Amino acid sequence: MKLALEDAIDFVQRTCNRDFLIDGELKLPPAAKSVAALYVSYEMVANPGIKSESIAGMSQTFESGEERDSALLAQLTSAGLRRVRFKSFGG
Repeated sequence: MKLALEDAIDFVQRTCNRDFLIDGELKLPPAAKSVAALYVSYEMVANPGIKSESIAGMSQTFESGEERDSALLAQLTSAGLRRVRFKSFGG
């Protein structure tokens, strides 16, 4: 569980391009906490990412990690937590 939480916080910080440290203490805004909680819950589910399942036909459809990350990224973006990164083009 602790490792999943560390991964979730790392995901939020990388995606937002910031570290959320205030006076040396991690302080996530509520929207970032919500995204981190969703990330952890996804990681802790026995069958993560199942979108649909039919028992008689033994069929399952899985959500990809990219789909999950895109949905979480959209939440961070709509909360205004993402910072734009600029890269230089040559020398």
